[in-house]
Amino acid sequence: MAGSPLKRQRKLGIRAEDGSIIEFPRMPRASELPPGWRNLSPAEKIEHLLGMSLDRCYEILSWPITDLDPFRFSMWVQVWRVVFAIGIKAYLDRSLDRAAGRERNRAAVFEELTRKMRGASEPASAAPQT
Repeated sequence: MAGSPLKRQRKLGIRAEDGSIIEFPRMPRASELPPGWRNLSPAEKIEHLLGMSLDRCYEILSWPITDLDPFRFSMWVQVWRVVFAIGIKAYLDRSLDRAAGRERNRAAVFEELTRKMRGASEPASAAPQT
């Protein structure tokens, strides 16, 4: 029979325990990347490349590696490769640190902005005169 059994298996998909079909993640070509690709967060890049949520990626990566058939192993490797590559790039260019810093400072920035807006909205008569 012509063709690769693994390729035929990818086209068919596999069934999850609940009976739903798990499709093999398809990587888009470079020409299919959105215009602002470099500005996306690492999580958005992973979701775009694999076409699945991070929860689904976590589920696939939690499969025990020793019990996988060739198709599931191939899917596991592809998800791992994409997550690892994007994660390492984000770690090396320190974008994860910057995102975490912005998240930590967000509450302080909102509090300061609220304070400034309340101060600007007070009537001029309430301001102390010299």
